[in-house]
Amino acid sequence: MAPSRTASNDRVRAAYEQLRDLLAQGDGTFIEEGPAILRDAIETDGFFDGVETEHAEDSYTRRLVHRESDGPVIRFMEWPPEYALLPHEHHGRPCFEVLVDGQLFVADMEAEKIAGNEYDLNVVESTVCNPGDAGIVDPRTGSDIHAVYSPVRTRSLHVYPDDNHYGIGYVPSDEANDLYRKERFQLRE
Repeated sequence: MAPSRTASNDRVRAAYEQLRDLLAQGDGTFIEEGPAILRDAIETDGFFDGVETEHAEDSYTRRLVHRESDGPVIRFMEWPPEYALLPHEHHGRPCFEVLVDGQLFVADMEAEKIAGNEYDLNVVESTVCNPGDAGIVDPRTGSDIHAVYSPVRTRSLHVYPDDNHYGIGYVPSDEANDLYRKERFQLRE
């Protein structure tokens, strides 16, 4: 069953339509021009009317802002203080987030298969995102694997090219956290 259109305000829908048009031009255009559209939209009076997130206690939260069956999805996330999201990937597709408030550290990683389902992960680049900054995951130019850390309570809007309900995570496979195993996990609605 295809996702249905959600009830959102006119400003959210206008930004969404621009993001959908970019995605129709390809992943490159979507990831290169999408963050600026979302950044401008966030600064528009009334954008957050009716847009809310859940309060994050022990884990991050993700609330649907807008999706349609033929386009990307926008989600509003809240990250609790000192929360670390294990390394994960997004199905080989690009995505981006724009910080509303707080701060996130995003570490891009590479996985080296050691044996069977065991991987060694190495950080290849890291980014500090502050309010208004965009965190971009672009597997075309780097790794799809990334980890996220929020030192303080943080809220961000994420845009994905499609609405997957599972992710691929890398879970420590030994007590020293030297090696990781790849697992599929269910995402929170």
